Amino acid sequence: MIIGCPKEMKAGETRVALTPEWTRTLVQDGHEVLIQKDAGANCGFQDADYIAAGAKIEETIADVYKKAEFVVKVKELQAGEYDLLQKDQIVMAWCHLAEDVDHDMLHAMLDHGVVGLGMELIKLPDGTRPTIKPMSEIAGSLAMLEAVKYGLVDRGGSGTLFRKLSGLPAPRVLIIGGGHAGVNAAEIALGLGLRVTIVENYWKRIAELRYILPGVEVIAWEDATVKEYIAQTDVLLNTIYPQPNQPCLIPRSVVKTMKKDAVIIDIVGVGVIETMHYTSLLDPIYFEEGILHYNVANMPALCPKTSTKALLMASGPYIQAIANKGLKKAFADDPCLMKSICTLKGKIVDDEVARNHNTECQPFELSMLD
Repeated sequence: MIIGCPKEMKAGETRVALTPEWTRTLVQDGHEVLIQKDAGANCGFQDADYIAAGAKIEETIADVYKKAEFVVKVKELQAGEYDLLQKDQIVMAWCHLAEDVDHDMLHAMLDHGVVGLGMELIKLPDGTRPTIKPMSEIAGSLAMLEAVKYGLVDRGGSGTLFRKLSGLPAPRVLIIGGGHAGVNAAEIALGLGLRVTIVENYWKRIAELRYILPGVEVIAWEDATVKEYIAQTDVLLNTIYPQPNQPCLIPRSVVKTMKKDAVIIDIVGVGVIETMHYTSLLDPIYFEEGILHYNVANMPALCPKTSTKALLMASGPYIQAIANKGLKKAFADDPCLMKSICTLKGKIVDDEVARNHNTECQPFELSMLD
């Protein structure tokens, strides 16, 4: 199989979908690997490293898409990639079509007849999303570090240091969600000596969090209680995804009650906090209701050496399985991987994606790959 790895086009994105090590593995398995020039430079991977691993370097992103049967990416397709797509080409990336309403990207995938694989849709029997987990851990850790950074005046903040200091009350951190991101954010906040509260909606998880994070206050979601906590908090950190057609959990009226020197960090996107809209690593903050907001969806790009290696630990075996076995056999052998398919032959084949875009779904069956 011819596997293509283009340079990421998303603003501020520094990660790459293949490392030289995984390139070598795929080449040794008999595949041709095409790497766009300088695709791994931000991660410290030089073109010479890929060449030594057996890859061919392509000058332009168009060259990669023109030749590759299987395109592997990190982030979702950008507008400059839409017209490069090829019919029946497999494209694997974090598409997030089931959460973010990006009709243009979806229609480009459908119009060009690509086989769209959303890495975020892969789910293990215990509910774990293996490609999301390592990035959630990194994003959660970075979220608290970014909060510290953007509390400082040189970054646009009010000049508050989010750190426990002798004689001063420790700042308060309120984390919405106790998943992988929330736990890692809490661990960093605890290390800074902050007063940390996690809001969680499931009693089983509440009990687990109380056990693994004894220094953290864990409360169940209750509107009046959460509103009271938000008014007192210095750092509000959201780590949960919105549910389809669900109103914002934290409306503008609640944001208005916050301290004016507080910081809101949202690592997920939009739909949970009403005043949130996406920002980029090139322009990460804005002020709404007098509160500093930060809503960068690809924070792991701040540490590409670490996050690329962590990503490939999860995504590499899936890429190898598809390349070695072909898509149908790889899906048959691994039903969890089969959950990733969202577009095929101009049709939406994932129910979550179809619902999010208010359109019809043609349920996927393996025979559709014949």
